[in-house]
Amino acid sequence: MSYHRIRDSIHGFIEVSDLEMKIIDSAPFQRLRYIKQLATTYLVYPGAEHTRFGHSLGVMHLVTKSFDTALENYKALHDEELFEDIRRKWYRQILRLIALTHDLGHAPFSHASEALFDDGKEHEDFTKKIICETEIASYILRIGKKFQKENKVGSEYDITPELLWLIYGEKNPELNQQYIMPDYKFLRGFMDGELDSDKMDYLLRDSHYCGVNYGMYDLNRLISSLNVYVNKNDNIIQLAIKRGGLHAFEEFVIARYFMFIQVYYQKTRRYLDKLLVDNIMNVLPDSKYPDDVNEFLNWDDLVIIEKIRENRNTTLIAKEFLERKTMECIYETPTHCDSGNDLLLFDVIKNMIKEEIGCDIFVDTPYKIVHKIPIIEEYDASSGKGIPIIVDYMDRPISASNESILLQSLIKPINIKRLYVNKAYAKEARNLSKKLLEREESDE
Repeated sequence: MSYHRIRDSIHGFIEVSDLEMKIIDSAPFQRLRYIKQLATTYLVYPGAEHTRFGHSLGVMHLVTKSFDTALENYKALHDEELFEDIRRKWYRQILRLIALTHDLGHAPFSHASEALFDDGKEHEDFTKKIICETEIASYILRIGKKFQKENKVGSEYDITPELLWLIYGEKNPELNQQYIMPDYKFLRGFMDGELDSDKMDYLLRDSHYCGVNYGMYDLNRLISSLNVYVNKNDNIIQLAIKRGGLHAFEEFVIARYFMFIQVYYQKTRRYLDKLLVDNIMNVLPDSKYPDDVNEFLNWDDLVIIEKIRENRNTTLIAKEFLERKTMECIYETPTHCDSGNDLLLFDVIKNMIKEEIGCDIFVDTPYKIVHKIPIIEEYDASSGKGIPIIVDYMDRPISASNESILLQSLIKPINIKRLYVNKAYAKEARNLSKKLLEREESDE
């Protein structure tokens, strides 16, 4: 089998097969070159011009390394293979295709405009349509046929768009008779879990292009620590980590935590995302993305920006976005504010500004953001939540959240609420909030 080598700024050379290259060269995949990974972040961090295209290649590269390493470490520990050779190769190819295609359904500017899907749809719904209803489907089927021919196996080792979706995207896949437990749930963990390759790539990639160190962690140490926990009695196979890799995992989780606060939930970027979505609503027919997959694929960042430019002289929000005119954040709660005094004080400040200044107010909370808020869960084998830590001399794994004092501190979720006003009123609003805060301190 011949391979193509693509030079990536994060991982070096990434190898892809001839038929995988067909997917990459296809129109739906090339569209990802024009979908920014981090929406309007480039207006705050000028280097953040990277796209879903490079990220998708990176995830495919990392999922392959992670899968191979986890199975190698399992064999070294137990002196037996987790899967027979042909099944291992089959699962490996399936994971590569899931990783390569997992972001095809993103709308322009990625997560920022996801609220504009119709009927509560998500970008994953369009991913399903793209892999099943466009030219991508034929390439996936060809890869499946080639796999069968090269390995001299039958249709039980077929690879189809529907199978990829069953493993990665289906909401309740266990109800499908074709779903293989626990194998498919194990495979999904490489793409959707605390140790998934999606997070591994975007943290390093986003950190690199934003020019920050918040998302940096020891990738090689983390991957080399991957292993597999198997409980045959309970029909469980889970992606796990060796105890010696706990510090690398801590670094990985903390990197995600800091990237969320400093980049994904950065205060100016959040307002610019809002302004962008208001503009996209204004230029889309019926203020929603089209449901037809071929019409949807006509929309990318370049199309959106061009249409906003066309409205520059007639629509105020278009002018504000293109000239980067933002409201100003004049108050925010602590990072992990609770439902008591912090939130009550926030509401008091908001109401006082409304009554005494009467200006427009924008309130932002992390629950409006599509990025998953980083939080560590205790290990639960039955649900698959949390990360099992494998200890050589113990039969059952221990929980990462219980083993690490650092991770225990991240159990409490991020709950920053922010208050924005027009810049003309920012000084007055800030003085009002300052007086109120001083009054609160003197009353304590």
